[in-house]
Amino acid sequence: MSLRMDIVSRCADEAGKKLMRKLVSKAGRKAFFSALSGLIQEYFTFDRLCINLYDQHSEMLTYFTAAEGTVVSTLSPVRPADPSGTVAGHVIATRKPVIITDFARYFSEAPVHPIAEAGLTVTMAFPLILDNEIIATLHCSFAKKPQNLYEITAFFLELTPAVAICLGAVLSLEQTDTAVSRIQPRLSPEAAECEKIVCYSKAMRKVIRRLDAVAGLDVPLLLLGETGTGKSLFAQEIHRRSPRKERPFVRVNCPGLVTTLFESELFGHARGAFTGALAKRAGRFELADGGSLFLDEIAELAPAMQSKLLQVLEDGSFERVGESVPLRADVRIIAATNVDVGAAVAEGGLRSDLFFRLAFFSITLPPLRERKEDIGPLIALISKQASGNLGLPRTAFSPAVLRPLLRHDWPGNVRELRNTINHLAICQSVYGRLTPADVESVLAENRLHTVAPRCAPPAGATRTPRVLPPKRRTAPFAEEDETLAGAERRHILEVLSRTGGLVSGPKGAAARLGLPRSTLQHRMRKLGIA
Repeated sequence: MSLRMDIVSRCADEAGKKLMRKLVSKAGRKAFFSALSGLIQEYFTFDRLCINLYDQHSEMLTYFTAAEGTVVSTLSPVRPADPSGTVAGHVIATRKPVIITDFARYFSEAPVHPIAEAGLTVTMAFPLILDNEIIATLHCSFAKKPQNLYEITAFFLELTPAVAICLGAVLSLEQTDTAVSRIQPRLSPEAAECEKIVCYSKAMRKVIRRLDAVAGLDVPLLLLGETGTGKSLFAQEIHRRSPRKERPFVRVNCPGLVTTLFESELFGHARGAFTGALAKRAGRFELADGGSLFLDEIAELAPAMQSKLLQVLEDGSFERVGESVPLRADVRIIAATNVDVGAAVAEGGLRSDLFFRLAFFSITLPPLRERKEDIGPLIALISKQASGNLGLPRTAFSPAVLRPLLRHDWPGNVRELRNTINHLAICQSVYGRLTPADVESVLAENRLHTVAPRCAPPAGATRTPRVLPPKRRTAPFAEEDETLAGAERRHILEVLSRTGGLVSGPKGAAARLGLPRSTLQHRMRKLGIA
């Protein structure tokens, strides 16, 4: 509806008072944002509304809660407040509202900006200022330019002071709740709701587009990528965006399956089917009925287990161990592996028919070294999570402290980054502040553990085994050279030394030796290589 300018101020004032009254009874993020959205829609219609919180220490933006209206899936939930690349960054830098009437033209450089990609052409953003500091930005977007754009702008200018006060109250209550619950610290469900996949880099935005295209299709998917790239997180995100999101998501860690209990784990067993089967038990397929079954590290299954799994996938039926009654379960299969599937199929480590059955569509997740623009947002996100989970103050990352983190190649990908940030959070609580030397020390320890762990990983573990560099021979012929096993051990150690302890992947020791990763791991354990 069109608002006359003489009543805009009164309408905004009335809306602000209503918002404060609602805040008294319901102060959660969802309740507050829902009330704000409802009040605005009493006066005009929008296509998207959101609030971005601004962290002055990290200079990062994060979603306050899920946006209302049009979904912009490729807009990272955590991103730098860059004035040249984000509307919010420009608002924060100038401390003034921004009105864009042709978004695609305003951000004309490739790739297409996520807002324009979602079909939104007009957007307006306002700073939310409390105690003379910008705590957030309020954004309202439209698919078509509204006729009363001037009146809407005036309405928001009048309303934003009340929104800033209410937002500050909600955030203060969250901090109080966190301080009270230090005994069992954790992120609140509402605060964790917007902790989604960071996709600020071009590489990850491309992946998210592929995910969007297939998440709603009821077809098998195969996730590829190095260890620690977040394949499990992506599998859950695919399930969350699919029509099966209200049904179970069941994960199966394939390397952890014991061959003798494979059928029992996946298909269930009857009471008395074998020693120790004291009660009837449903398998993973039954538990995932109507939902998604995530087969993690599928290439680590033994050939015999791959054959049984393929039979079930093709027939669509199975039997519990100890029973002869066929059962059916409606599940969507999402599989993942960190091996080179082409090489695994060629070498016989992965059955080709199982691969083709699973790889209806595949998505390759880039390693962290190929998406370095995401490191800063990931550090901000993980630091926030560490603060809640560990009950510690937010880690303060100065530019000098951040520098070595941004330079690091992160061979362990996001998993290594998460462990490092958690370690630094504890260091800050012990020493009071972080220095670049502290960061270098933690990264050096990571590199040391990559070469020489204190204990070997358990048999069948998916983590890359790490080894000591081979000792230099002091004599032309060492005693172990007299045996074939000794020569093989020395050769494997030399190759592992050249790859820096990396076993899998195109540049890993397994590829250089022309062996499947599982075969090399077996030989390493047999030869006593940790």
